[in-house]
Amino acid sequence: MSTADRATATAKWNAFELKYDGHPLEFIHFFRRWPCSTPRDLLYTLIWNSLIFVALAMVGLLFGSTQHIGRFLWVTFVITQSVGFTIHGLFFVCGRLLGHWLIRLPDWAHYVYFMLIPTIGVFIGYGIGFSLLDMESTRRYVFSAEGAKSVVVFSVLISVLLSAMFISRDKQRRSELALAAERERATEADRRALEAQLRMLQAQIEPHFLYNTLANAVGLIGPAPDKARHLLEKLIEYLRASLTASREAQTQLGRELNTIAAYLALMQVRMGERLRYRIDCPSALSELPIPPMLLQPLVENAIQHGLEPLIEGGEISLQVSFEGSHLQIQICDSGAGFPSTPVQRPGGGVGLSNLRERLDSLYGGKASLSLTERQAERGICATLRLPLA
Repeated sequence: MSTADRATATAKWNAFELKYDGHPLEFIHFFRRWPCSTPRDLLYTLIWNSLIFVALAMVGLLFGSTQHIGRFLWVTFVITQSVGFTIHGLFFVCGRLLGHWLIRLPDWAHYVYFMLIPTIGVFIGYGIGFSLLDMESTRRYVFSAEGAKSVVVFSVLISVLLSAMFISRDKQRRSELALAAERERATEADRRALEAQLRMLQAQIEPHFLYNTLANAVGLIGPAPDKARHLLEKLIEYLRASLTASREAQTQLGRELNTIAAYLALMQVRMGERLRYRIDCPSALSELPIPPMLLQPLVENAIQHGLEPLIEGGEISLQVSFEGSHLQIQICDSGAGFPSTPVQRPGGGVGLSNLRERLDSLYGGKASLSLTERQAERGICATLRLPLA
């Protein structure tokens, strides 16, 4: 199933959950702050029934007889609670038993459902309420032809009220779900576009680096053919490793370090004694998953900005360790350090900007990259921190 299909299916199922597991009180924004649950819905139904009881009691007291007020209020309270909890129970049972069938019905059938359940609930609730009050004669009257008319009027009023609230909330939630699904599709499209761009960047090899390496090999063929052969072998080894990595969405840390080692070995043939390097990684960490080509820009940056400007060159050290819940990879050089002009300082170049953008896309702000100047020695340390699953 594609991401778009999953988003649509999720939206439909969420619409079903909101439609049949929601509560009329959620029409009021204050009551939406607590997540849906059976105890919460029962409490909401008690509050909802009590609000209806207060409204009916006020109408009865204003327009009815003032005699037997206590009895009137008690009967009204019991009936409203019986009717309300009966409707609640019917919606709950029907939603659980018929939910997958109801979700396939058209909109007009949903509206009929919203009106039919309260109407049935009022009749059953009246019967339960009068049975609890031991008012058998009144119960028989309610289910007679004449009494049924008054109950129908009341049930229609309740049904219309509930239906209006459910339908209004249903339309609002459908709009919200459609907007959320559209945002998810847009996010997925952006993510795929970014992945395509990153894969293109991964597969790219800096033209100057390749041209310079081949030019060095050509220059060495005459005076030092063995060295030229060695240089081309290292170039092939590096190209094979980097192109393999560019086709993968994820690799192992050990394989990534092998690619870095091949690159440094190639650069060492080119730079000679001006480049020294060491890679320290505990064997237990070599199988950790890691996105490919994360370390390449940092090593290239260390050579280009740190070592190449110096006649004597320098050393690059790569160290892997655990730091709490993060994998820490530190790449330090003994090169020129930060330039004196802040504008020229490395860290804002295209390569590192793309790397930071990629880290944000992959880890959502949980990964970090920092560049710091070494205190005791000359050079810069790039520290990459990746969260561990």
